[in-house]
Amino acid sequence: MPKFIFRYESLLQHRRNLEDQAQRKMAERVRTQMILTDQLRGMQQQISDSKRDLGGALVGKVDLSQVGEFTRFNADSTVRGRQLVQRLAELKVQVEAARQQLVNAMQQRKALDLLRERDLKKWKTEQDRKETAELDDLASQAYTRKLFEAQRVVDDSSDTLNQERVA
Repeated sequence: MPKFIFRYESLLQHRRNLEDQAQRKMAERVRTQMILTDQLRGMQQQISDSKRDLGGALVGKVDLSQVGEFTRFNADSTVRGRQLVQRLAELKVQVEAARQQLVNAMQQRKALDLLRERDLKKWKTEQDRKETAELDDLASQAYTRKLFEAQRVVDDSSDTLNQERVA
């Protein structure tokens, strides 16, 4: 039996590859976003812990060096936090762009998948039609052969009767 060959199979494969690339790109961006978010949470937790520690240090005799360390740590953390927030904002735009690219790639691939399914359905219908026509032809040939054989039997028996009458 013939095999179905989709005329745009190479294009479909190319679009599947583009979709895979878009998925990987988006996953990479989302992963980076999650890492930065975790880093920001960790920094916020460190700041909270440092504030609690500083609060304990302010009871009784005040250690100015510890207050200075906290102030420097807090300033450094604030700068790093702002940088992370800025990077997260940029990444959010990149994630949205990657998501849109993925949606477009999926739509293009799905369009070819639908075309492939439609062509496959047409091909199967045509194969069924050809098979039915071939079976009809074989049945017709078999019927015609039986008619010729029956006619030959009738002709042979009439020849036999005619020979008996002549003799």
